[in-house]
Amino acid sequence: MTDTAFKGEVNLDAWLDRHHVKRVRTLATDLDGYALGKYCAREKFTKGLPIGHNLADAALGSDSESTPHLGFWHTFRRSVLGDIALSPDLSTLVPDGKDPDLGQVICDFTFLDGRPISLCPRTKLKQQVEKLDALGLSVKCTFELEFFLFDNSFDDAERKRYQNLSPVGASPLQTIYLLKDSFRAVSFMNEVLKRLEWFGIPWEAWNDENGMGQIELNLMPDEPVVMADRVVRAKQIIFETAVEQGLSTTFMAHPQPGFSNGMHIHHSLLSNGRPQFFDEAAPRNRSQLLRHWLAGLVETMPAAVSYLCPSVNAFRRLREFAAPPVTATWGEENKSTGIRLICDAPKTARIEHRVGAGDLNPYHALAAILAGGLSGLAAQQEPPPEFTDLAWGIPASVPRLPSDIMTAAKALIDCEALKQQLVPEDVEYWIKSRRHEWMTFHRAGNDPDSPVPSLWEFQRHFAAT
Repeated sequence: MTDTAFKGEVNLDAWLDRHHVKRVRTLATDLDGYALGKYCAREKFTKGLPIGHNLADAALGSDSESTPHLGFWHTFRRSVLGDIALSPDLSTLVPDGKDPDLGQVICDFTFLDGRPISLCPRTKLKQQVEKLDALGLSVKCTFELEFFLFDNSFDDAERKRYQNLSPVGASPLQTIYLLKDSFRAVSFMNEVLKRLEWFGIPWEAWNDENGMGQIELNLMPDEPVVMADRVVRAKQIIFETAVEQGLSTTFMAHPQPGFSNGMHIHHSLLSNGRPQFFDEAAPRNRSQLLRHWLAGLVETMPAAVSYLCPSVNAFRRLREFAAPPVTATWGEENKSTGIRLICDAPKTARIEHRVGAGDLNPYHALAAILAGGLSGLAAQQEPPPEFTDLAWGIPASVPRLPSDIMTAAKALIDCEALKQQLVPEDVEYWIKSRRHEWMTFHRAGNDPDSPVPSLWEFQRHFAAT
């Protein structure tokens, strides 16, 4: 493998030599979106190619506290708790930028012979991209990352049991776009942006967001797998920068009273590089493909919530008049609906999916969205009527999105279209993993209706998501 030409070099070894790489950090996400991997000596890394290095299959079959799932099973797992592989995607191999001897690479979970494991979140997204490719379609997408920044270190936050932390900002109010709040975060964000640029992750803008100490970072659009890789890397960069500066950050969906962390996802479809959502001859410029795609998204939205809001904590975010959507609705330039449509010009026509929580796994979230759209295309569906009012505080006759992790799992169980698109066995395993989270939460004596997140939620999600 090292004899293969790599990124313009004679071979991989020549590239590693030129970048002085002595160690390689591998990275993949588990089902809950946590970044997992190893620091490998260069010799071990290259010797293992193309398959990669081994790790316990529990890495993909455990809860967010790394307790193996033993009450339910998947065919990728061995009954004796064996090994699987972390297989590097060498196109993602980059030098670290800060550590001169370190390289970093993103991986897929595979069997020991290199065959893909369908349950792997990154592989799941690839499956949906391949289905679109077979239809002659491609996707351009991006994420809006929201996170909170605190003057407390992670150690201090833990000592304080995550209560009464000090948000980075100039105002004690919940503001948005306030430059004085943004200025307080400039030194932190400047370092984050330098590292993003080093990793080749282009960004558009960042700003003070609604919550106290909350920041939103917008990345430039790209194809789905590349985009999800960039989100995973950006989150790791944000965490590491906070540690280095004695601060703490969290993508936990609802860590404090007030506004919460979301992760809105924008996407559009193309064919041979040409935008497909905009049709100048169609009513309101909405192409037939857009209508079918939109119909699938709305139809599967309640079921997709299970992937878009994966934790108990994520459902604390879904409240009326609190910014997140609570209904399976869509509307042109309507930020209160689950789906905001922008269809004003060919190059900017897109869909903003606004349901996702800050702690989502980007591979799972995009896979669920693309699977929903694909189901609409397959069934040639038409969307429900556009919602033209504010979608909060409306009559109960308008169905609400699932309000807890188990209701969302039930919606996914009942959604045959999404199950078939995402592979039934994988969906069933995911549903069982959500039941496991719910039961673990309750066994710890926690109250889902409490206005304050439990210590269990903070310990699981504050630093890890």
